[in-house]
Amino acid sequence: MHTLPVSWKKVLMSFVLAAMACVVSADAVAEEHPREREEQSGNVEEITIIGSCERFRVPVEMTAATAVPDAAAMLERIPGADVNRNGPLSGIAQYRGLFGDRLNVVVDGVPVVPVGPNHMDAPLSYISRQRLESLEIHRGIAPVSAGLETLGGAILVSSDKGSFADGDALEFHGDLRSSAASVNEGYGAGGLVSLASDRNRLYVGASTESGDDVEFTDGTVKPTRHRREIYDLGYGLRVGDHNLGLDYRRLDTGRTGTPALPMDIQFVETDVVSANYQGKAGDSVFEARLFWSDGEHEMDNFTLRTPMNPAKRRLTVADGRASGLSLAATKPMGGHYLRLGVDGDRSAHDADIENPDDREFFVVNFNDASRNRYGLWAEWIGRPAPGWQLEAGLRYNQIETNADEVATSMGMAAKVLQERFNSADRSITDHNFDWVLQGNYELWPSLVLEAGAARKTRSPSYQERYLWLPLKSTGGLADGKNYVGDIDLEPEVSHEIEFGLEWNDRGLRLSPRAFYRTVDDYIQGTPATDAEVLQVSRMMGDPAPLQFSNVEAELYGADVAWSAAMGDHWLLDGTVGYVRGKRRDIDDDLYRIPPFNGLLALTYETVKWALTVETEVYLRQDDVSATNDEGPTGGYALMNVRGNRELGGGVELTFGVNNVFDRRYADHIGGVNRAGDGDVGVGKRLPGLGVNAYLALRRTW
Repeated sequence: MHTLPVSWKKVLMSFVLAAMACVVSADAVAEEHPREREEQSGNVEEITIIGSCERFRVPVEMTAATAVPDAAAMLERIPGADVNRNGPLSGIAQYRGLFGDRLNVVVDGVPVVPVGPNHMDAPLSYISRQRLESLEIHRGIAPVSAGLETLGGAILVSSDKGSFADGDALEFHGDLRSSAASVNEGYGAGGLVSLASDRNRLYVGASTESGDDVEFTDGTVKPTRHRREIYDLGYGLRVGDHNLGLDYRRLDTGRTGTPALPMDIQFVETDVVSANYQGKAGDSVFEARLFWSDGEHEMDNFTLRTPMNPAKRRLTVADGRASGLSLAATKPMGGHYLRLGVDGDRSAHDADIENPDDREFFVVNFNDASRNRYGLWAEWIGRPAPGWQLEAGLRYNQIETNADEVATSMGMAAKVLQERFNSADRSITDHNFDWVLQGNYELWPSLVLEAGAARKTRSPSYQERYLWLPLKSTGGLADGKNYVGDIDLEPEVSHEIEFGLEWNDRGLRLSPRAFYRTVDDYIQGTPATDAEVLQVSRMMGDPAPLQFSNVEAELYGADVAWSAAMGDHWLLDGTVGYVRGKRRDIDDDLYRIPPFNGLLALTYETVKWALTVETEVYLRQDDVSATNDEGPTGGYALMNVRGNRELGGGVELTFGVNNVFDRRYADHIGGVNRAGDGDVGVGKRLPGLGVNAYLALRRTW
């Protein structure tokens, strides 16, 4: 049985730190009331359910334009959230120090399964900034209803799919956007047109984006060019209290750089089909969703960059398939709500490595590596006493993983690893249990106290279990190390507690949260000791490879959102975030943990226009992972200016300048350069964007 060792001193220290940190802050973050949660089912009518779990949503005006095309960049506007940048379209979501497969990212109701073994097509790359309607995150502990595996949290992303009309006459609506940025001579265009009545709704959406290599203070980062097109088509039917939707999305990513990874994207082509239903029977609400996806992906190390060793040109061909189902029912019970649900998905991946100059060379990296998940959950939400609101949830997940036999043309040591893997029992079934208990108490009308505790689990990814040869196919870790998997890895088990408050009075809003989390059997690379693994890895340029292993970890910290209205037109607001991630079994820090950071914004707003000046501050990060050879980064402060203007007739202009003073800086979790081209040395921290002016135009009708 797992226990929850809690350092109350650390929790209280983090909470006090968060409260004090309000003097250094930042950008506006719109939020929903902490005692209300909107449960959405894709493109069908929204039905509101009372709940204690708070979501934070990025303001809609921030979706119109930015310095970079990646939707993941918007996570920086949410307290506690950040993004690991591996390329212009390959941002991996992070929340409170956890990232990658530990977060459940849902795009338009579909849990995204990346095709690539290095997550070059990270989940948030499946939606364009030109089509983005909202990005929100379950702040703190995500409810069990938020997805199958939510150890690190849950992120919900939506695009505009149009809406039903009020009458039976057909209405034609549209939302068209375009943008341009100076830092990479990039541009984007896209939008939606829809035709709808009160019963039928048809929409077509599309977007296109491209840009050259990005510039920084001292030159150009190569390769960071990008190209992406996304196409959407959907239909909705509403009959009484029953809504049905059918959606199709096509992702077509072209040649795009990922300088923090050993290869770059040649293409990603993925089709996603989903169907959803929401309806009422009596006072109960029923929801259902089906989805299917199929994708192909090619990457290499020689088209967009010059390989350091021409004899080691490599091409990887990968594909991935996924399908899933979810069912949920909500029953009101005298002011309380009972929610029951089942969900599941199945996915499989293949990846083969070739040498275009040597037809005899091959590596079957992953062969039908499958990961099938099946879940059952129950959730109760209610108000047991005046002023109190509670949410309690239980979930059971069965995770089944397997992989077929592999092969290679490499030498004897690799053959030993091949035979060892092929003769092993590779079929593993995990039985995982989660629980959540959280709530709030209204001490005064302006002050709500919040607390929560949870047990969350995650089974190993297919890379962590079935990476049989020491390679860099690690789901986007981007530390430059070779890794090898371990079939016998145990699931991660997290225990977390959280405390916070919500103060809202006379134009002042303050929302600090402090948390402490232990993760038993945390999956982390540790120095490999196997003789064959070491020999093969030395041949491939890394004499000190890592093996995915179960270790013990802890994370703690605090984050704050606040705002202060000053009269009818002025607003001062911001966010602050701090997280510390450590190993509990040895004296080391966890990898890719952001430093203490904050945003401070001053906005002047009228009915027709608004202007914001903000300061973005990151302190020095010295708490780095020795295991991953992670180096420290210095602190920095940036100034950004942005504004928007209503031009009339449904036209809105958005403009801005990021990094106004062209400051050179390096984002600590942004990765290290692996490409020999451009003006950044191999092994050096990738610099942040130089001064960038951007402009966007939006037309709605």
